[in-house]
Amino acid sequence: MISKKNLKVIIALEILILGIILLAGIRLLLTPSRIVPTPTASPVHSPTAAQTVIPSSSAISTTVEITPTQSIILSSPTAEVSVTPSPTAQQSLIIGKSVLGNPLTVYQFGSGQTHRMIVAGIHGGYEWNTVQLAEKLIEYLKANPSAVPLEVTLYILPSINPDGYDKEFGAKGRANTNGVDINRNFDAFWKADWDRKGCWNMEPITAGASPNSEPETRALVSFLMEYDIDALISYHSAALGIFPGGQPPDANSVHLAEALHKVSNYPYPPLEYGCKYTGQLIDWASAHEVAAVDIELTTHSELDYETNLKVLARFMHWAR
Repeated sequence: MISKKNLKVIIALEILILGIILLAGIRLLLTPSRIVPTPTASPVHSPTAAQTVIPSSSAISTTVEITPTQSIILSSPTAEVSVTPSPTAQQSLIIGKSVLGNPLTVYQFGSGQTHRMIVAGIHGGYEWNTVQLAEKLIEYLKANPSAVPLEVTLYILPSINPDGYDKEFGAKGRANTNGVDINRNFDAFWKADWDRKGCWNMEPITAGASPNSEPETRALVSFLMEYDIDALISYHSAALGIFPGGQPPDANSVHLAEALHKVSNYPYPPLEYGCKYTGQLIDWASAHEVAAVDIELTTHSELDYETNLKVLARFMHWAR
C-alpha cells in the first residue's frame, strides 16, 4: 500500500514529465521550417544564332539558321527574343516571280554592313553557263561560309530569267516569255528599239513596252533599292571582257572593273564591236550609285570556275 507521502512524490513526477513534454511541443511549433528550393534548369543560349525573332502574342515556333548544317527552334509565348547575327548566316528568299510564275530566288551569305550582289542568267538559256557558275559559287559558299568577310553580306541571284533558261539552251532562250531582253528593260538610257548593227540579232527580241515593264526587272530593281546594294556583278557570256556601269562609266565601276581584271584573264577595257547598249542593269545600278560591272565568261559553255573563285574573293574584299 502506497503511503500518502509516496503518492505525492509520484504525482509530482508525473506533472514534471507532462510539463517537459508540453514545453518540447511548444518549442517545435515555434521553430521555422527549412524549405530547400528545387533547382530549375537555366536556358541555354546559342552564341551564333542568325536573326532576330519577334513572336506574336500567341505561342510560335521559329526556325533560326545557325550554320549550313545546324538549325535551332526558338519558342516563346509572348516575349521578344533577340539573337545575335552570325557571320556565317545563310538563307534564301524569293524576291519576285517571272512571267510564268517561276520564283526569283536570292541566296544570302554573311550578315555584314556592306551589301554586295551577283546576278546571273539575265539572258536565260542563251547564257546558261552563267547560271551554272552562280550555282557552283553558291555551293562553294555553303561549304566555306568563312570566305565571306565579317563586314560583308553577299547576295546571289543565280537566274533572273528562269523562263528563258527553261525554254532552250540556245538563241531562243535569250528573251523572257514576253520576248523581252531583260538587259534592255531597265530605266537607264532605255529605248523602245535600237540599231542592231554590231549587236546580238539572232532572234526577234524587244526592249519591252516601257522601262521596267517586265516582272523580272521590277523585282530586281526593288531588291537593289531595299537592300542598299553597294556593288554588283552581272555575269554574261561570252568573250568580250569586263564592262563598267555608266555612260560614260562612273569612277567606282571603273575601279571595280580594274580590280577584277587584275585577278582574272578577262579583257579590260572590253572588246567593242559598235553595239549601242540601252536599258542595261549595270547602267541603272551606276545611276543609283552602285558600283557595277558586266563580266563576260570566255565561252558559252565554260564556267571559268577557278578564275571566278578569284573574282569572288576580290569582289568581297574590294573597297571603293
